Amino acid sequence: MKKYLLPILIVVSLLAYFVFNNQKSKVQSFPDSEADLVLFWGVGCPHCEIVKTYIKDNNLETKLKIAYKEVYNGQENQKLLISTVAKCPEIDSSRGIGVPLGFDNKASKCLYGDTPIIEWLKTK
Repeated sequence: MKKYLLPILIVVSLLAYFVFNNQKSKVQSFPDSEADLVLFWGVGCPHCEIVKTYIKDNNLETKLKIAYKEVYNGQENQKLLISTVAKCPEIDSSRGIGVPLGFDNKASKCLYGDTPIIEWLKTK
């Protein structure tokens, strides 16, 4: 039994490694300024999940550069969200800023809410 223990541990360790690595989110390999879409989202936000699921289900990460910015737990991303919304006078931020919010770098346009973001994604 002892001679099988080491190979079993190695196999279990390798499986755990591959499962863990597949679940990690992709590391962004481009600057935000080169992203086709900067997507501000929050953990637990149901409308954000709708957008993220649409992106995943339609394999859009293979077609577009999407920079994901989680704002509930990331102060730097919160600051970036505020500065991004400042570029969009059509958004009234006097009562706060919600997510999901997408920013189209090329058009310098904000997309506020799941429906406008998904409509934009459909054109790509």
